[in-house]
Amino acid sequence: MFFEQAIANNLPGYTKESDSAYGETLAPLDYKDELKIKNAAIKEFWEKNRLPRGPQPVIASPMPRNYRTTSKRRVDMQPGDLRFNEYDSILEPEEHNAIYRLLFDKLITPAYKPLAYALNWIIIRGTYQYRVVIFNVKKMDASIVRKLKTIAEVLQQCPYHVTAAHAYLDQTESDYYLESKRPTEGLGFKQLFGPRELSLNLGHFSLKYPATGFSQINESQIHNLIKAASRMMGLEKTDKFLDLYCGYGLFSFALGEAAKSVLGVEWEGPSIESAKNSAKFLKKNYRFIAGKIDEEFLQMRLPRPIPEEPERILLDPPRKGTEPGVIRCLAARHPVRVLHIFCGTDEIPDAIKEWERFGYRVKEVQPMDLFPGTPHLETLVALERK
Repeated sequence: MFFEQAIANNLPGYTKESDSAYGETLAPLDYKDELKIKNAAIKEFWEKNRLPRGPQPVIASPMPRNYRTTSKRRVDMQPGDLRFNEYDSILEPEEHNAIYRLLFDKLITPAYKPLAYALNWIIIRGTYQYRVVIFNVKKMDASIVRKLKTIAEVLQQCPYHVTAAHAYLDQTESDYYLESKRPTEGLGFKQLFGPRELSLNLGHFSLKYPATGFSQINESQIHNLIKAASRMMGLEKTDKFLDLYCGYGLFSFALGEAAKSVLGVEWEGPSIESAKNSAKFLKKNYRFIAGKIDEEFLQMRLPRPIPEEPERILLDPPRKGTEPGVIRCLAARHPVRVLHIFCGTDEIPDAIKEWERFGYRVKEVQPMDLFPGTPHLETLVALERK
């Protein structure tokens, strides 16, 4: 059973045709009603797929609307027709909507048509305090760069606290809004103004990450996410902490103080460099390495476990899940506990069955609403050796 089907079963009148084009199926609902639907859906999903250990109640989002710190708009310019949907989303901060309206008003003018034709996406990132605008373009020549610099000046003067603007070359025109494949030649990233990195304040410390790197889009839930991960990992001073798909090191730095050592792994080089820089700035003796997390990498490049030194593993892969062989390789390391975080709910049944096949059982399941207004949940699954 798919999770979206479970949502549909618990949402009266829902059909695939009635779904929003932007996946904001539940946005019109009162949030209390949305939580009831999601709690019923995850329970039904668990039972229909015959999964062990029923899930805990969904952890609600402190901000159920206007929470997205990353948003995007596709720009599709046809001869004589600029197709740039500047719709207002109730899941995004009003400042995002206002910036898109401002840019739309500029791009429909004759002076900016060359830039409009060159654009793939406009992306806004940042926090609830500041915003960074990224222009994803299919080409970047001298004339396009001049238009980008001009429109960047407009953003600098607008009242929506835009602290930086950048342009990113994506000649593949991919549906992925930053890029599907990084260019091997030519200009890939153009800094228009402001810093190249973003900063996330976690209270007692801040972490920087690249403008094109992954970060959670629901800033209001990050504290709850860290709190749940800390409890479910249960790190002790004798433990080695292996943080896979670590990005810029959110879990490494938030949880690592409780462990004996920290090793973070991420495929994306710029994010790993940000993690290394944060470790140096925060005076943490943590290690970070870049590499594609697959069977070959885990067998050939990851330090071998030492039997008398307990290891705990956190893995937070992208929505599509882990590469084939990853769970088998990790289970062969015999970690005392694993925290597997799922961004896509439908990947959970197969992954749990694979963990069970290699000697692990589910200890706790904690769904979190990182994506209010949509038929999606983030789910934390803690596993231990049988």
